Amino acid sequence: MPRRLRHNAQHRRAATMNRSAFDNPIDPVEYTALSAQEQERVIQLQQTVLEDVALGKDHIQVIEDICRLAESAVPDSVASCMLLNDDGASLYVLAAPSIPAPAIARLDGLRPGPGGGSCGNAVFRAQPVFVENTLTDPRWCDIRQIAVDFNINACWSMPIRTAGGKVIGSFALSSFEHRQPGIFHRKLLEISAHLIGIVLARQASEARIAYLASHDTLTGLPNRTLIRDRLEQAIARARHARGGGAVVFLDLDNFKLVNDTLGHTLGDALLAQTAERLGACLQQADSLGRQGGDEFLIVLADARTPEAISAQAERMLDAMQAPFRIDGHVVAASLSLGIAAFPADGADPDTLIRKADAAMYHAKDAGRNTYRFFTERMNHDSAEHLKLRTDMRRALDAQEFILHYQPQLDLARNAIVGVEALIRWPHPELGPIPPARFIPVAESCGAIVPIGEWVLREACRQAAAWDALGLPPLVVAVNLSAVQFRRGDLEATVERALADSGLAPERLELELTESILLQDTAHMLQLVQRLKALGVKLSIDDFGTGYSNLAYLRQLAVDRLKIDQSFVRDMTHNADNASIVRAVVQMAHSLHLRVLAEGVEDASVLDRLRAFGCDEAQGYHLARPMDAAACAAFVQQARPATASGI
Repeated sequence: MPRRLRHNAQHRRAATMNRSAFDNPIDPVEYTALSAQEQERVIQLQQTVLEDVALGKDHIQVIEDICRLAESAVPDSVASCMLLNDDGASLYVLAAPSIPAPAIARLDGLRPGPGGGSCGNAVFRAQPVFVENTLTDPRWCDIRQIAVDFNINACWSMPIRTAGGKVIGSFALSSFEHRQPGIFHRKLLEISAHLIGIVLARQASEARIAYLASHDTLTGLPNRTLIRDRLEQAIARARHARGGGAVVFLDLDNFKLVNDTLGHTLGDALLAQTAERLGACLQQADSLGRQGGDEFLIVLADARTPEAISAQAERMLDAMQAPFRIDGHVVAASLSLGIAAFPADGADPDTLIRKADAAMYHAKDAGRNTYRFFTERMNHDSAEHLKLRTDMRRALDAQEFILHYQPQLDLARNAIVGVEALIRWPHPELGPIPPARFIPVAESCGAIVPIGEWVLREACRQAAAWDALGLPPLVVAVNLSAVQFRRGDLEATVERALADSGLAPERLELELTESILLQDTAHMLQLVQRLKALGVKLSIDDFGTGYSNLAYLRQLAVDRLKIDQSFVRDMTHNADNASIVRAVVQMAHSLHLRVLAEGVEDASVLDRLRAFGCDEAQGYHLARPMDAAACAAFVQQARPATASGI
């Protein structure tokens, strides 16, 4: 009496390959060569599979049912389904309900090939393989001992294919007797393999849908929903283990600028590469997800000290230091990070994410490319930040913003020759809000663009209105943000403001900082040349706080340098600052540039500037910023200027 394989009900569950789903109906079967009983078995097999699928049964359970039905139709046999691993180089057993675990363990890792048994050959040759005697057939030479040890005397195998015909595995019936398959056996193998292909395709399709529902399609990272779930799990594990962890909220600095200037395709590539760099910084227990837009969320699951979390944050910042090379462009990018720890800062995902977000905004306020831990003070600041973001869009439509103007004095002629337009926001609920508070918020949410355009239009309109009042022709200086200057439509915006107001181009001065000029110098040079072609003036604000190249300044053909007030304010008491101011004046004059000193707050500073040959001055000693009417009266009264000032 031949030995029988003992039934083993242990399920083998393994992930199937990630393949494109197909949705073919079960092909009609030619039953004419089959007996009525055989036809009934085929119909039963098809109906069972359809019912299993309709009931949402697990795909491995459905395939095991196919195996059992095939075994019941062919006495003294066991059925198995083997699939190719992801590398395509070996097979593993997906389902074999009647084969014992030791046999499965020896079959796992089988390599398709001429000596790989019936299944290895079926996959290797992409055709059915029917072996009558496994003990003598050369196609079993590599695994013959398995046949001997488990009493496999015959084995018939059918390739399992995708809808496109690609072989992905095999379905086999192994017999305890030496025999060849009949017509019914071949048809049973064919239908079983076809049904398994359909079941696997359906499972792959469902897995793909589930993946898309929980992952970001651009980066492949967990999406907002999944990363929140992982945070919830990390909190629960920490609570159980009396440990802790942290949430890191990350935001790409100036990402909108990249999209606006280089396009969304390059912006998407930057996001994907950023995700790769961040992923390389994480430990195995950590999770990285895309929160949305240019925001990422990291869950640091293990309990860590603030020092360890800081070191992790530093690694993330360092990972961004090397420029990104995308489609021929070299893009510099940085991150701002906010960190909230659990359980110290909260015990639920919403609270922790909100606090990490607040800390991230403080990192941006600190100059970007840095990180901040959450503090309770940030709760108040975060609420204020949100209110300002909401209110400033309404404020523009409600005409809440106003401009004040600070006069600029020509030191040689003692005459007011220009004014700087400075935005003010008298909030109806919060009162006057300093620009230092709302401008960074406007830059972070993109509102700076429409606000900046309004400032430009209003300043030009007011300068033209002063002309109508008979004031001397004043040059009006307008600050440009980095976002505004890098937008492709700045030239058109300036043209419209001049055309609508009727102001002569040489009466408008555009102020930009050194940091703006140092970004994408080729682009900046072209834009400056186009603006200069319009006839407007160009100045560099806060000069001395950046790293301008003198040769580059000559290329830009700027008209004026404005020395930052940090050097001017105490120059009479600080010899180093005085030396810097004198050197800047001399250097600028050698390049045929005029120089304006900001922050003049007493007469001694004004006298020293005159001695250095500085061209213009601006500051509280001369005049504070004032509304348009007060400024007009001040300019009228100041004609002519006194020798000591205004």
